[in-house]
Amino acid sequence: MLTNFSDSREPAVAGQFYPKEKSELVTIVKTFLDSAKPDVSVEGEILGIISPHAGYIFSGSVAGFAYKYLSQYKLTNPIIILIGQSHYYYLAKPVVYNKSNFKTPLGEVMLEKEFISMLTSKKEQIFDTDPKAHLPEHSLEVQLPFLQCIYKEFTIVPILVSRYDYVQSQQIAQKIVDVIKSYKNVSSRKIVIVCSTDMSHYPSYENAIEVDNKALKLLQLYDPQRYFSDLIKLEKTKIDNLHCVFCAETAVGITMLITKLLGGDTVKILKYANSGDVKQYGDKSRVVGYCAVAFIRKVNNGGKQVMEKKEPEFKISKENQKILLSLARQAITEYVSSGKVIEYSTEDEELLTPSAVFVTLTKKGQLRGCIGTTFPQYPLYKAVIHSAIAAATEDPRFSPVRLDELKDIKIEISILSPLKRVFSHKEIKEKVHGVVVRRNSRSGLFLPQVWEHFPKKEQFLSELCWSKAGLEPNAWQDSKTELYVFTVFAFEEE
Repeated sequence: MLTNFSDSREPAVAGQFYPKEKSELVTIVKTFLDSAKPDVSVEGEILGIISPHAGYIFSGSVAGFAYKYLSQYKLTNPIIILIGQSHYYYLAKPVVYNKSNFKTPLGEVMLEKEFISMLTSKKEQIFDTDPKAHLPEHSLEVQLPFLQCIYKEFTIVPILVSRYDYVQSQQIAQKIVDVIKSYKNVSSRKIVIVCSTDMSHYPSYENAIEVDNKALKLLQLYDPQRYFSDLIKLEKTKIDNLHCVFCAETAVGITMLITKLLGGDTVKILKYANSGDVKQYGDKSRVVGYCAVAFIRKVNNGGKQVMEKKEPEFKISKENQKILLSLARQAITEYVSSGKVIEYSTEDEELLTPSAVFVTLTKKGQLRGCIGTTFPQYPLYKAVIHSAIAAATEDPRFSPVRLDELKDIKIEISILSPLKRVFSHKEIKEKVHGVVVRRNSRSGLFLPQVWEHFPKKEQFLSELCWSKAGLEPNAWQDSKTELYVFTVFAFEEE
């Protein structure tokens, strides 16, 4: 049966990023593979790799290390989940190509249609399937000739993403993992993640090596939450002409999340180089970095979700609790008096950690204001300053706090853990979890402290939907409504 031509994704960058002639393409890819000699052992179970996506003349030798390592696991007809960043379109949701196949000069690459169907189910609507973002995109396409040279048969699940925060990335990763685990009932074939990304753009040769090595060390920590928070700080490194650290930073984060949830315990750096290393063409004044990385499960833990291990209890030191409460009161006092935001500086790592914070004001036991964020936007100390001012002056339920009221107002600070998606209200723990409900553009949040006002979980959730998110009271029972939980470390003025 002939493939419908209109459904085939034709090569977009053949003859640009890689040779368009079949014989020349096979020769160059095999040269890269034969030349690659990763100096790390093959062990455990391969879960995923990172490979660069620049023109082969610049990054092909590094990609060769990723695929040479992958080939040594001798997989038969694997399913490859390709994840890359969209370079041409902003995507509110990740987009899965679901038409017919991808073509390269080496032939057709078929889609794993049943997996894609499960991934794009209308029930949760986490993924989109509009094909236009895939048509001009090179990041996934350039991976295919390498896969075609190491495997006689394989199918793909092509996914493009844009820049998302930790919460959305966690939601995407969890859905992919859920389908992977369910797919064992459909197929016994091995599933591997291939993440497509380059590294730093466009510092000098020496500066690229410096910042890229820091990024690789961050990967090796294998801590997705820290990756999302620390990468932001790394991107702000004062290096001339540094445009990014990973150009597909979200694709990398999602790959970390997926492989970690599948029991991954080891990140291996297989190769690093940058465009300045390429003889004849390399300009060392302005380079792009490349890496080959493998995500491994060395310990046979049956795919236990390592991320779900009980974390050490999160706390803020007593000294810093006092500092933060003092900053909150100073910030409110100064802003109410003069309209100015106080300045503060510190080198304390605890106070500099990006944090999601709520500040709650009470007056003689009654709520007087509460404002905060559900995702880390500022260092902890700055988040407290901004949230304290907002709680005093921007809570729409109350008039702004007056200066003469401050003596009667008590301040409480709540620092939030990362949000975790749950798919049933049964997973919500009373008097332990704070909860976020979200549907389309509407959302609402209750801190764990609010449980004291509601004797039953159903009442808590109904009030959250109705009064905070502007949804119908029973919206929490609807599968279209997303539920997230979190915990807090809270402390208040004595």
